[in-house]
This record gives sequence, C-alpha cells and structure tokens, in this order.
Amino acid sequence: MINQSGSMNVGRPFPGHESLYAQISTISKKQLADTLHKGITLADNFLYDICQQDQSTIGSPNIENLRMLRSATQSIEAQFSTAVELRFAKYHAQLRPASVVEAYLSLVEIDDTDDVVSTELISEALSRSFAEAISITSERFCALFGFDLVEKTQTPLTEKHIAELLRVAMHGLELSPKVRAIMFRYYEVALLDNVAVLLDEVNQPMVKAGILPNLHPLKVVKKQSMRSDVRTASSHPTDNTKVASSGFAPSQVANTFSGSDMPMGVAENALFEEICNYLHTLRPQTENATQQTIGRTSRNGVSGNPDLRHMLSTHEMISVLSLLQSPMPDSIATAMKNSDNSIATMMKSEMLNNTKKIGLSSESYQIKAADEDAVDLVGMLFDVLMSERDFRDEAKTLISRLVVPYTKAAVLDRRLFLTKAHPARKLLNALTEAIEGNHGDGPQERELLGKAENTVDQLVSGFNEDIAIFELLEHELRTYLEQHRRRIDLAEKRAKEAQRGQERLENARMLAARELEARTNNAELPAVIQDFFSRYWTHHLSMIALREGEESPAWAVAVKVADDAITILSNDAPEARYESLMKMRPCIESVLASSGVLADSSMALVQRIAESAKYFHADKPALSTHAESISGSAEQASGLSESALHLVFNKDALDYVQEDAEFFKVLPIGTWLQLEGSNGSYSPIKLAWISPISSRLMFVNRRGVRVLVVSVEELAQMKKQGKLIIHAEDNVFEQTMDRVLNRLKTDFG
Repeated sequence: MINQSGSMNVGRPFPGHESLYAQISTISKKQLADTLHKGITLADNFLYDICQQDQSTIGSPNIENLRMLRSATQSIEAQFSTAVELRFAKYHAQLRPASVVEAYLSLVEIDDTDDVVSTELISEALSRSFAEAISITSERFCALFGFDLVEKTQTPLTEKHIAELLRVAMHGLELSPKVRAIMFRYYEVALLDNVAVLLDEVNQPMVKAGILPNLHPLKVVKKQSMRSDVRTASSHPTDNTKVASSGFAPSQVANTFSGSDMPMGVAENALFEEICNYLHTLRPQTENATQQTIGRTSRNGVSGNPDLRHMLSTHEMISVLSLLQSPMPDSIATAMKNSDNSIATMMKSEMLNNTKKIGLSSESYQIKAADEDAVDLVGMLFDVLMSERDFRDEAKTLISRLVVPYTKAAVLDRRLFLTKAHPARKLLNALTEAIEGNHGDGPQERELLGKAENTVDQLVSGFNEDIAIFELLEHELRTYLEQHRRRIDLAEKRAKEAQRGQERLENARMLAARELEARTNNAELPAVIQDFFSRYWTHHLSMIALREGEESPAWAVAVKVADDAITILSNDAPEARYESLMKMRPCIESVLASSGVLADSSMALVQRIAESAKYFHADKPALSTHAESISGSAEQASGLSESALHLVFNKDALDYVQEDAEFFKVLPIGTWLQLEGSNGSYSPIKLAWISPISSRLMFVNRRGVRVLVVSVEELAQMKKQGKLIIHAEDNVFEQTMDRVLNRLKTDFG
C-alpha cells in the first residue's frame, strides 16, 4: 500500500536485498538492451527491404524513414537505458524517498495517443504470453523488499512497465508516425522472443537466495518470434514455404508467421476442411489425388497428359503472382465487377499464361492441389465480398487490388485460413470497416477512404514474400480507426439520445391521449372545447410527463383541470356552465401558456370555451364523471407503466418463426447483423440500443448513424424473408468464409 508520505508500506526486507537487487538490475538492463537492439535491427531491415524493393531514391518517404530511424537509433538506445535504470530506481526508492522518482514520473508523462495505444497493445501481448511468469516474478520482487503483495503492479518488470520503456525512449525524438509504428511492432516481436529468457535469468538468483523457492515453477518457454529476420525471410522465400506448399494440414503449415498468439482455431479448421471437401468434390479429379491440377490444357490450348506437365513449385507460383500484383490484369478486374465471372478461374488462367515470363519453357503446366485450393478459396472469398457487401464503385476497384496479394499470402502461409489472429485476416477486416458503406459524404469519411487507399498502395507495392507487412499495415490502419471510432461513438450516442427522446415523447403523448379518452369517452364536443383538450391540454400533460413525471403535483393539477371542466360540461344549466368555466380562467390559461398562448389571445380563447359550453348538451356517448375519470386514469397509467408501447403494426399479420423472435429478444447490445439494401447488397448494422419503453431495437451503421428501429417480431420476419443475415462471427473474414461455404453447399446441392 502507498502511505501518506508517498512510499510503500514496507515489511522486513530479505537479507542481502541491496546486492541481490543490484545484480537483478544489471541482468535486466542487459537483456532489455539486447531486446531493444533486436527490435531496432528488425525495423531497420524492414525499412531497408522496402527501399530496395521500390528502388527508392533520395527524398522518397521510405528513404527518409530509414534515415530518420538510423539517425535516432543512438538516442533511442540511450534513453531506453536511462528509462530502465529509472524504472528499477523508482521501485527501490520506495524504501527511502528519492528525487529519482520525480525524474522518472516527469519523463513518462507523455500524451501521444498513438504511442499510448501501441504501448497498451504490447502490454496485452506480453500478458497473453507471460502473465503467470510475470506475476511470479513480481511476487518475488515484493518478497525481496518486504512489500505487500498488493504492490505487485509497481514492480519494475510488469507487462505495462516493460511495454512503456520504448515509449519513454522515443519521447522527444523526431520520428514520423510510420517509423514509430514500425518500432513498436518490432519491439513487440523482440520482446516475445526475449522476455522468457529475461524472466528466467531474473528469477534464478532470487530462487537461489531462498526467495519463495517453493512457488510453482515458472512456465516460460522461449517464444518463437513472428519472424526471425525480415531480410532473410524476403531473400529466401523458398526456404519459408517448402512445407506450406505440401498441403493444408495444420501440422504441415509453414512456420513463416507462427507467433504464439496465433493459435489455430478448432472452428476455423473445421470450416476450412469442409470448404476444401466441397472444392475437391466439385473440381474435376485426376487419377493421382495428390497431383490434382488446374492445367487441364496446355498454354497453347491443347490437352496434354497430366504426367507430362510441369508442376509449378511454390517459388514459381510466387514469382508468377508477383508479375500480376502490379498492375493487376484487366481480366481479373473485369471478373471482380461481373458476378458471372469467377475470380479464381481468371486468376489461374492469368498465372498459367504468364509462366513464360519467369523463364519456364514447358508447353504445359500444373498447379499443385494445395496451391489450387488457395487460389480457389481467395477467389471465392472476394467473389462474395464484391457481391454481398455495400461497396461503391471506387471501393470495389480498391478491394480488387487485394486479390493477388492475398492469393500470394494464402500460398505462402495457410494459416490465413486457419487462425483468426492472422495479420492478413485482420487487415482485410480493418479495410472493410474503413470503406464499407463509406460514400465520402464528409471530410472525415473522405480522409478515411484516403487512408484505406494508402494502405492498399503500400501492400501492393511492398508485399514480396514477407507476411509481416500485413501486420504492420493493419496496426497502422487500426490505430487510425481507433481515432475514427471515437467520432463514430459520439454519433452513435447522439442517435441513441435522439431515439430515446423520441420514444419518451411518444410515450408522454400516448399517456395524455389515454387520459383524455378516459374522460371524454369519444363524446362529440364543441370544436373549440375539443381543440382545447386534444391540442392544448394533451400537450400540457405530455410536457409534464416528460419533465416531472406522472406522480408530480403538476400532473395532478393538470388532470384536475380536465376533471373540473368535464364536470362543469355535465351541468344542465347553460349559464352555470359559462360562469363556472370563466372562474377556471387562471387554470385554463396555465394550460394554454405551455403552448405559447398568452395574454389577450389566452383570455379570448377562454371566453370562446365558456361560450361554447353554454350551448353544449351532454348527450350520449356521455362524458365520464369526475370520480370515474380519476379511477379510469389510474388504471390506464398503471397499465402503461408495466407494458410497452403499442406497436404500429399488427403482430398477427407478420410472418415469422417464433424461435427467431425469441433469439432477437436476448440479442446482446453490440451485435452485428447484415441488412439487405435496395441494391441487393448487404450492409453491416449494429444493435446499439434497446428501448426500455417500447422494447424496440435500434440499429446503427458503421458510421454510428441510425438506420433501423424495429420490434423483435419485425426482425424475425426480415430474417425469414432473407433480408437479414445472422453471423456467428463479428469479423468480415469469418462472415465471408461462412458465405463461401453456403454458396458451395448450394452449388453442390
């Protein structure tokens, strides 16, 4: 606990804690410095590869980013080392107040939103992989100094403190947002490689000294990084893809991008296998199941013996695809715009037609079954995206440019289909979020479209064989989307408030209308009196319901005005009715005032009401008596408070499945569905609010704008009519894979 003096509550320190802590500090400083150096090296290699690939010249953004990183490297390392020392000094200083604490705190008070978000993401990644090991280490730190275990979060090697070291190290340095993003990305990669060793070396001397030796052993296994070396991976693609080209079985997947936080999901694997089974059933088979090909004809159109065709290696596949990456062939662009054309068929045709350009001389070629599966799946994925998503023409053109890079990614790394955490999946989800339903109506929307276009440009120009580029671009776009979502959240909040206000007003008006109906029993009143009740008195009562509620004194006073007036109208003496209503003038004028009828206008209207009452005969249907109206009003009010608003439709006239209605009744806030638009495409809608008054559900689009307010019965009918799609997954990639399977089932049936 932190006491009033600002230091921790301290128990008895462990004997020799000073020298032991100094030893641990030295170990940590060295290991963390090595980690930073590795991260900087990976970032430098990545930028260097981009410059080599696009043949950047002086003045280009890529060259400038590389120059910027190299110029700042020494400063980053120096500030990083200082931050580590201060981090350990701050913890030690809790034993005795020290000025170093203030120095550290002033150093880390940085308010850069992007850097803060990046730091939090690294902290989360460390927690996923090393939470237990870090917790044990923190317990031993507390035992070393005699601190209470509640202070575990203050120890120097927590996820948060390790993650924020780089943010502190780059503070005040002139680095572009892109360089910062790259540094955070590869610092995380290096940490996932090195933190296990760091924790092991830090705990060894404490255990040896007898600090909590019986604590369950650390489960820290050195994590394999998502990539070992950027330049090596790019330069030797065949080494990284030998296993990947052999098939789709999880045990055979290439380790090109196999971080520990990318486990293969059971559901994803089952879905993938089911899709592949349909593909293999629909696709013509050769006698040798392991040598399935798409090379049914030779390049000159003459059928050939499959055994005599040249089998394209994975390296050759990637080389051919690289030729198609930029610019994309017109045939693929045409297939993207025409739902009758198969993107996969066009892709395979273009690949075979370009084999000569990579130096192959054979007249007939084959594509391995596993590689053909990859091409077919990516093609079908984009077929569904283009036909069922709300993309305007410019967005469709942008999405079409992703076909070749994603085909390459699928051939290189089959985990694209097997794990949700794959960076290519996450990037496609982020890009779809940025452009789907985005018509560029405002400057922020146009800026978002520009960011998406820039992301695609970088992918098309920069993707060689290194899958890591997907993660970098996804991180940059996701960071931008987080800022954009704040504006969306505000728009969604306004939509909810507007809908809530509208329903409260509807409810208040209904309450007032029922109160009036309970008193008049639909009697034919003089026009002036009818206008007073239906127009002025109901408005006055509804405003009281909104502002003060039905239990307020103002409500009782307003109701009494109506009751007294109706009692007077039931009197048989015309002159008595006139005189009594004129005596009610102050009460009636207070009702009129809420509608803006004041002074002379108000007095004149009261005079007209009293004169109309003279000639009124309370014939059938009779007005309610004073006592009856009060009783009826109470019953109506009680009934309304316990039930929802009457919906504007007749439930019995709707055609829906009751099970669907029950499903929508418990639909969680934040659930995404797909709603069919006027053009036949489907747009994502999110359940943002459920009315406590009417039980209706309000949905918003990706921009936070209200697009639908319906009952559960109406939703159930829309689902039955095929106007609404329910997905088990929230992400675009998973949703689209589900739709691919549905299409295959339809074709197969």
